[in-house]
Amino acid sequence: MLRRAPLRSLFASIAPIVAALLVLPVATASAQIGHMPDKSPYEDFKIGQTLTIMGGWMNMRRDPANVAPDANWLAALRYDIGVGGPASLFARYVASPSQRNVLVPSNTQATRIIARPSVTTHMADLGLDVSLTGRKTYRRFMPSVNGGIGIVSDFASADTGSYQFGTKFSFSYGFSMRYIPRRGPQLRVDFTNFIWQYQYPDRYFVLANDTTSVLRRASEQSAWRGNWGVSAGVSVPLFR
Repeated sequence: MLRRAPLRSLFASIAPIVAALLVLPVATASAQIGHMPDKSPYEDFKIGQTLTIMGGWMNMRRDPANVAPDANWLAALRYDIGVGGPASLFARYVASPSQRNVLVPSNTQATRIIARPSVTTHMADLGLDVSLTGRKTYRRFMPSVNGGIGIVSDFASADTGSYQFGTKFSFSYGFSMRYIPRRGPQLRVDFTNFIWQYQYPDRYFVLANDTTSVLRRASEQSAWRGNWGVSAGVSVPLFR
């Protein structure tokens, strides 16, 4: 059963994206007042379908047991399709190769880390992206907010210390900026917080000969962490 404190932390992380979605209609309408049509920095834009190839950096946040992968580069593939008004649905796949610690809980603190194998974190999610300027661009730029749900896995079996990341649900929210020229491919930058839960075996609470253990508090046996990814890439419009 999930504890209240981690859930409150998760909801607090998602709250800003919900608030932004609520104020979109007012912000978009007020931003366009005061310009003659032929001089307006806003231009109508049909939100269609795009395929985006991206690369960037995944800043993995440290977990209580220090077995999360290190921060490293990422590669992503994203597909968007307009569903009406300023909204579009997206499907995204992200992979981030890295290294992590393998622990033997019964060893002393000085000798507990016995290996640093390579590991690749795979993330796949579906979500909703909403343009902050409606169905228009502002000087060819289109900012948006988004949120999604998906799965994350490293497809690795349990290690020597009985820890296994496994496959689990994840949540995401973020901000995007697109540059949309009148012709040719588009440019896109994404800032995304991927949120998932770490869970640890009971062995992580066993005291070693030096009276230390990997974890000490029962509240640490499961922990939610947000991991920020920053990526940039090129979008190709489809089926114009």
